[in-house]
Amino acid sequence: MFGTTRFACVIVLPLLTFGCQSYSTPRIQPLAVQCLPPPPPAVWFMEVHEPDLTQRMLNELSESPTTAIKD
Repeated sequence: MFGTTRFACVIVLPLLTFGCQSYSTPRIQPLAVQCLPPPPPAVWFMEVHEPDLTQRMLNELSESPTTAIKD
């Protein structure tokens, strides 16, 4: 009886320990990732601004792109 139990443990224990591992599925290989280019800047960022605040405000408030006040 004791020999049969020992024999069963010698056969079953390695099967339970190493038999549960399955190598049938392929392993996932890491891929090199490329960085995406930065998004283009917003349109308002590319507009030309005048150096002084008065001219900037006149351009923002006037209907036409030319100067609103003429001498």
